[in-house]
Order: sequence, then C-alpha cells, then structure tokens
Amino acid sequence: MHSIQYFSNDLNYAVIAISKHRCYTQPIHHQSDRRFAMRSGGLLDVRILYYMGIWVTHDGSDVVCRYFLLAVKSLDFMEGKRSKIWQFFSKETENKAKCDIFQCSYSIKGGSTTNLKKHLMTKHRPSYDSVFSLKPSTCISNQPSQQPVNLPECSQFQASSNEPKRKKEAQQTDIALFTRKPLSAAREKKINHLILKLIIKDLQPFSIVEDSGFIELINYLEPNYPIPSRYMLSSGLLDAQFTLVKEKLKDELKRASHICLTTDGWTSRATTSYQAVTAHYILGDIWEMRSALLGCFECQERHTADYIKQELIHLVTDWEINDKIFVCVTDNASNMKAAIRLTGWEHFPCVAHTYNLIVQASLQTIQEPIKKVKCIVEYFHRSSIATKKLYAVQEQLKPGQKPLKLIMDVITRWNSTLDMLERVANLQEPIEAAIGLLHNPVENLSENEWRILPEVVKILKPFKQLTEEFSSENEVTISKILAGNSSVLRILNNLNNTLTCDLSKQLVSKLKAEFNIRFKNSSRHQVLSKSAILDPRFKRQAFADDSCYEYAKNSVREELERMMAKPSFVNESESEDTDSPMFDEQQDSIWLEFDRRTTTMSTTASKTSANNNN
Repeated sequence: MHSIQYFSNDLNYAVIAISKHRCYTQPIHHQSDRRFAMRSGGLLDVRILYYMGIWVTHDGSDVVCRYFLLAVKSLDFMEGKRSKIWQFFSKETENKAKCDIFQCSYSIKGGSTTNLKKHLMTKHRPSYDSVFSLKPSTCISNQPSQQPVNLPECSQFQASSNEPKRKKEAQQTDIALFTRKPLSAAREKKINHLILKLIIKDLQPFSIVEDSGFIELINYLEPNYPIPSRYMLSSGLLDAQFTLVKEKLKDELKRASHICLTTDGWTSRATTSYQAVTAHYILGDIWEMRSALLGCFECQERHTADYIKQELIHLVTDWEINDKIFVCVTDNASNMKAAIRLTGWEHFPCVAHTYNLIVQASLQTIQEPIKKVKCIVEYFHRSSIATKKLYAVQEQLKPGQKPLKLIMDVITRWNSTLDMLERVANLQEPIEAAIGLLHNPVENLSENEWRILPEVVKILKPFKQLTEEFSSENEVTISKILAGNSSVLRILNNLNNTLTCDLSKQLVSKLKAEFNIRFKNSSRHQVLSKSAILDPRFKRQAFADDSCYEYAKNSVREELERMMAKPSFVNESESEDTDSPMFDEQQDSIWLEFDRRTTTMSTTASKTSANNNN
C-alpha cells in the first residue's frame, strides 16, 4: 500500500500521480489529454475535483499505475475573483455583492470580502464549513499530512487487455463514492426553496429539518447537500421568500379594479387574539377570481373600534389598495361594525355568521334533548368497552357495513351539533341495544325525544347547506343570499305542517322569528338587491314581492345613468324574462324549492299572457 504524505508547497504544482515507484507532480498548464485547461495564476475556487484514469507525466511517459489522485483548483478568469467566497455571491456593482441564496446585498468596498464571509458563516454555516473547514483528506495542504491517505497497490489496478469490464466499472464506482463533486450554489439554493415550500404549503414545522427520517431521506437523495437549520429557514430564507411573494402579489392587486375584504377573528391556544384580513378580487384581463391573505395581525390592545380601524388602514396602506376597497365583510360584533364605519368603507355582515347566530339562539328551545344526546356521545367516547360494544351491535345488525363512530359537537360550531344529532338519530337501534347490554350506564332518550331528532335534522339541514355555500371562496355568492333566504323561509313553512312534536314546531317558530330580525329589510339592501337582479339565474324570482323588485330595478337604472352620464333605457321584457334557474343539487336542497317556485311563477305568467291575448 502507498499513501500520500506530502503535497508540493509550490502552488504552481497541483497534480499528484502515485505510481508503484515514485510520486509525480505536474506543472499547471494546458494538459495534453484535454480533460480541462488551466494555467498558472491565482487559485480562486477551492472545490476539490477527483478524476480517475491515465495521466501523462512531465517527461511525456505514461504513468505505470491506473490509479491516481488529482487535486485541482479551477480559475475564474472572467471575474478575477480570488476568494473562495465567490461560490456563493455575485457581484452587483463595484462596491456591492449579492448573496445567491438570500438575494441580500453587502458592501465589498475596497475589495474586502469580510462582510460576505461573516454572512456565510452566520446564515449558511453548513456551506461555510464545507468550504473553509475542509478535511485534510480532501484539500491541498502546504504542510506534510499527519494522517496519510492509504491507496491500494498499483499492481492491483494494472489493466489487462482481457480484464473483465465489470471489474473496471466496480473500481470506478468505488472512486465515485469516495470523490463526490461538491454541490453547486444554484442547486443548494433550489433545494432550500423546495424545502421551504414544503413547510409553507403543507403546514409543516421548521423543526422537520432536524427529524432523523427527513435527514436520512435528504442524505440519500443528495449526499452533499448541507441541510439548513430551522433557524436559518425561519429567519433568513422565509423572510426572503416572503418579500418575493409580497411584491408579486402587489403587482397582481394593481391589476384589480375593486377589492372586497373579509376579516376573521380567532384566538390561539395560548389565548392570543388575532385578526386575519383576506382580499377577494377579479383580475379583469383574464376574468379570474382570486383570494389572498393580506395579513394576520395580533390584537395587542383592547379590541376597540378605533384600534381595529387603525390596523386595517395600516394594512391596506402597506398593500397600496386604499382606493380599491369596495366592501368589507365582518362578523356581527358591534366593534367590528363600528371599525368599518370609521374607515368609510361599505360594510356587510358575514351571512354564514348570521346563520350561526340564528341557529344558536333557536337551539335553546330543544336544549334538554341535546344535553341527553351529548351525555350519550361523551360516554361512548370515554369508554373503549362501550365503543367496541356499539361496533359489535352495528356489525350484527348490518353485516358487511363499516361501523360508524359517534360525533362529538363543538360549542362554537352549530354545524357540529347538527352532525352529532344526525349520527345519533341514524344509530338509534344500535345505541339503545348497546346501552341495554351495558346495563344502562347512561340515561337513554325517551320515545318522544327519539322522534324529535330526525325532525330537528330536517329543519336545520337547509341552514347547513347555505352556510357551506356562502363560505366558499371559489365563486360569487352574494347574489344567492336573497333567493336562498326566501327558499329557507318557504321550507320552514312547509315543514311546520308535517311536524309531529311540539318542540320541533317551537324550533321552527324561533328560527323564523330570529330570521326576520337578522334579515329585516334585506330585500332593500343596495348591494344585495343589485347583485340579485343582475344575476341571470334569479332576477325577479329572488324577491319576495314586486315592490322589492321594483326598488332593485330602479337602483340599477340610477347607477347606470350615473355611470353613463345620460339616461339609459332598460328593456323591461328582457330584464324580467328568464329561464328557470337550474341547480344540480340533492332532493332536499334549498334550491329545489326555489326551482319549484320559479316554475310555478313562469307557468302562471304564461297562462295569464295567453288569456290576455285571447
């Protein structure tokens, strides 16, 4: 075995060839085999490249052995950069350089790269270590090596004309594993970006880069990639990416003529209050709906109207959209209403939140059955034995079907209460059987209470459907509000004639009363009425009576006249005549009721017109 114990101190000699008898050094000049071309001069790139093959010595004779180690320092003649640091920085001006990873600039006045080196050491420590802290076995040393690199005997690698090809390939593979090419700055930057994208889009914690499984995966896919720390991701890369995305979104918002804002307040587990603000707009040039979160600020003071107003104004000013706000949608809290009024924007209450208030207030009429249902669900959730018994009964009653689990409601979401009641109503027989087999550990519902559950589910289903529809960000929903409200009231009136339980009838009465309070005069709301009459699916059919329809029509005409600066004539026959709107919904849909009413109105109008002609 031979080992390398000495590298030439002369920087003009960088080629070392190990043969069976001697060590060769090669002057740096244009090489005869044209693998690469170099000439003597400054050594600027410290990346170490390894090659395997036959080399030509200074005297022109072939090296006896087939194995040698070549350490090369490549030159950058174009820029004249002599520091290792330029692998990670690009020169912007004579006195400025930009980090290729973070895109931030630093001063290099007087030719000093100290600032660049400090940045690399603090923000990109793995890259810094890979360049400035090379191991003795992979760098050129000016001193004799203390730990020689052992190389096989040259005779072991002497080529023979009949040597099997697979043996040569195996030797090359071994050297490739021993001499990997360092990762380029561009590829490192790309991988950093993809990891950050993974964390952002999939809501992963920054600490994922410290997980053993993640590290093992990256090391297998890209062994030379220096995995960034979570602090580097959160403090450096995230800020740089945020700046890029923000500028891109700003350019997009400039293309929107009008913007609608929605606000949503929430509280973290640490009881910290936040207010999220989202922008909704249409890009006129491509006619595409877009939504973007503009900010989520912490409410550090009391949630007064003036404080919220200041935060909102600061946010829209930062995004440069002050003159584009058309309407702002908030919940029904008095401080939010007052805050929007102070901004001077048009305010509109969140319809889904309004439905939540209506249903929450109405559910008080059936509080006793709901409490009993919650006790039953809580018992089965606490007891694994009871849950297994419930599953066993379900499998016995309906073999081959997957057993269903009981759903626990969430206080702040009435939809979850509906889901809980519906699941219990569907599992009445298995629940009663399981409770009996377990010797009545929890109070069962009475016969009358079991009859109430399916009726309550039928009453609340339309509200759930509307809540889900009006919470969508992928389509315009405001034109549906008047038509949806009208259909809900008609469904409640029709259900009231079929209900058998007094509590169910009380629930319907309470819902209708709350509905009339919350949506009083909604048909004469400027935004609601205009959007409904301009939607070709609704027009006249969206209004409860002709007076509301005429009010909306006149409002649209007046606005057109203001826009055109001259009187406009609207052909009433065209504005009133419309095909029946078609909605592909379920049989219990609120829109089925709307379609029936529209068909009836169209048929009646046709008969009246025919009689008049006769």
